[in-house]
Amino acid sequence: MLFTGIIMIDEKIIADLREYLKDHYIPQHVFMASEIAYPIGAVSLFKENRAAKKIRRFRDVSDDASEYIKKHRKPGGFAHALDRKRKEKGLTPAELYKKANVDRRQYSRFMGPEGRHPSMNTVISFALALKLERQEFDELLQTAGYTLSNSSTRDVCIMYCLEKRIYDIDEVNALLFAIGVEALTRE
Repeated sequence: MLFTGIIMIDEKIIADLREYLKDHYIPQHVFMASEIAYPIGAVSLFKENRAAKKIRRFRDVSDDASEYIKKHRKPGGFAHALDRKRKEKGLTPAELYKKANVDRRQYSRFMGPEGRHPSMNTVISFALALKLERQEFDELLQTAGYTLSNSSTRDVCIMYCLEKRIYDIDEVNALLFAIGVEALTRE
């Protein structure tokens, strides 16, 4: 057993998590564009044309994105989805925010008229507190504009916890701590 300062974790679980990370973590690679030589007079013309093209492409993409958002946006966003899931699970608001390790005032800010946007850690905490299966977990993250990534050690650890049905915030934080990753925190 390893004492992480939060909770006791069995060494076998930590070893299993490390193996899971080896199999599922994909590091990000940084690619550098090669330098291209242009005649001195052509450089400024090239830069102007390139900048104008980028602006036109950005406008086209921006218009397309705006249309897509209007067409596919779900009513209510994160607060609505969270409240619906809370009710499905039969939890009171107090039970949910306590399980998620979020204080009452923060919860009220997300659910109230100001509809404050939560951090990814907070959304993950709520999703764990609701004991959501992976697909529901991903859907709740998406309502807040987030997704789990295999290029993030923290996210892969969260994936492991979902697979192993480890939903307790303290246990998840202990596992994150054990592999040297910052714990899920309050906003």
